[in-house]
Amino acid sequence: MKRALFLGAAMAATAVTSTARAQYCPSYTLSSPSNDHGCGVEAVPGENPSPAAWTGIFDLVSRGPAVWGDAGPSVPDIGQGCGMPEPLHDVPARFPCELLKAIAMVESGWRQFCEPSEPADQAGNGSQTIISFDCGYGVGQVTSGMHQGESPDFDRARVASDATYNLATGTRILAGKWIATECVGDNQPAVVEDWYTATWAYNGLAYINNPNNPNYDTERGVYDPAINNAAPYQEKVFGRIEHPSNDLWPSVALAYPNPGDCGSSGSPPALPEPSCASPTDCNATREIHATMCDGAGEGGAGGAGGAASAGGNGAGGTASGGASSSGGEGPGNGGAGGANGEDEGDEGCSCRAGHSAPGGALGLGLAVGLAAIARARKARRTRGPR
Repeated sequence: MKRALFLGAAMAATAVTSTARAQYCPSYTLSSPSNDHGCGVEAVPGENPSPAAWTGIFDLVSRGPAVWGDAGPSVPDIGQGCGMPEPLHDVPARFPCELLKAIAMVESGWRQFCEPSEPADQAGNGSQTIISFDCGYGVGQVTSGMHQGESPDFDRARVASDATYNLATGTRILAGKWIATECVGDNQPAVVEDWYTATWAYNGLAYINNPNNPNYDTERGVYDPAINNAAPYQEKVFGRIEHPSNDLWPSVALAYPNPGDCGSSGSPPALPEPSCASPTDCNATREIHATMCDGAGEGGAGGAGGAASAGGNGAGGTASGGASSSGGEGPGNGGAGGANGEDEGDEGCSCRAGHSAPGGALGLGLAVGLAAIARARKARRTRGPR
């Protein structure tokens, strides 16, 4: 997903209802004469899930392939732990539901289907799959494997027709980014903030997403979709978690990395556990947050694992369909480039179609790990932000 259309910001107020229709909806289906990017799968008629049904889909997909079974494609195990204090080892992939909800809102406004407004030959059709001009399909704007001539090891027809399968395919790409990037904190999949760099990479390991890019306001604070101020992709996602559209999920005020730790390139180094109250304010601090998804503690944290792999978050294995590369999976943020701009390719997703926390006790290992992180952060705070 790169170079976003950002429809989600404009349509978030209406996109999640089954009867509302977005003013703008691309559907560059296979048979369209305007399909000049080689989109390889025909759009499918359909209606969007209700908000309640969407919530159930996010909760299911957040639990990973060990739970969703044949409702989604295979996803490799991901790494957990970064030696602070937990050693790196493999665990079944799982994802914070808060993160999935916000990414899907940015990508498509929680829409798998809509009534096309473009191209002209599709305008006026009934509700069908959202397909961006460069072949981002559905709620997750999945692009990898969806072009003519591509033969991925997932079901392309279900990506176009099935919201659950589409979202699960998007998490496969996100897992690949977790594997391919450096640790954040102690690299805990159940900690929302530890997905900061993987979320950055989902949109592209490029300077456009570096929080130090001079084209962004140095006093911008937390992204608010009501204002829609310029911000890196990962800040837009984190900001939506704090500012949910139509109260579709509980607000969570996430912590941010110190921008001084993020470097000056398109790919950040390993980052300390985030503790800043905003992307531009580290004088005020925040705690990190464990996901409140159902089954958040399933699979545990801190258990014995296999040998750690060298580098990145992954401990063996990469997602197919381009998910393991360091290239862009999310929409570019347009208008904020600057020196040292990079775009490392690999379009896993397109992100041009848009835009009561359940229980679940944390595993003992994660609780211990969070306590150790809190102690370490408290010690760091005595030295002040770097």
